[in-house]
Amino acid sequence: MAAVAQIWPVPSTKPKHLQKLHDQGYLPDQKLGEWKAPGEHLIPNLERGEIVLFIPFIQHGLGLPASPFLHGFLHYYDITLNHLNPNSILYLSVFVHLCETFLDIPPSITLFRYFFKLKPHLDAANLSVLGGAGIQFRVGKKKEYLHYTLVDSIKNWRAEWFYAGNMWPPLEIHCNAALVPNAHWEKDPMSATELEGIRPFLKQLSAMKDQDLNGIGVVASFIRRRVQPL
Repeated sequence: MAAVAQIWPVPSTKPKHLQKLHDQGYLPDQKLGEWKAPGEHLIPNLERGEIVLFIPFIQHGLGLPASPFLHGFLHYYDITLNHLNPNSILYLSVFVHLCETFLDIPPSITLFRYFFKLKPHLDAANLSVLGGAGIQFRVGKKKEYLHYTLVDSIKNWRAEWFYAGNMWPPLEIHCNAALVPNAHWEKDPMSATELEGIRPFLKQLSAMKDQDLNGIGVVASFIRRRVQPL
């Protein structure tokens, strides 16, 4: 129990914090989302049909039911939601909204892999269970993507967890096992055939960059539209 408690910090989330998220439009009505603060729970104790979420994830574009791309992303890299961190959620939100709203295409793992890979964030304090999978640009690809700068870290985000109804199609519940990277994490970007398939979208993105589209503009777009891309 001590090891699990170490992984999950004492929660700081209170009902007033979730009510504020709801009032800001980030959480659905209570009867739909069934969200609640941890209360006296020091570690997650899920009831049937619940999942653990983090407030910064919601603020960075996650919503339930989760997008098909997020389901596919988690399955492809064999991770669960708790293995990500707030910056990873923002990376994914920007990517999804860029694809759906600006490139007018469904977001795909192939296009994502062209720009990004997963990198393990090893931390003895949490055994990589919370936030152990970070998203990183592939060498030389950052200059081809939209420009934006992320904060280095969000302090104490791991303590801002809460319960929510796991809407259909449900996400896999959190995993307390230590994170194990697999071959997909740093897999070579893609085959010649895959590259040929995404080349038109890379040209389209380059043209948009020349017209001064950047990451801030994409984030402003989904905030203005009150959209949670994930």
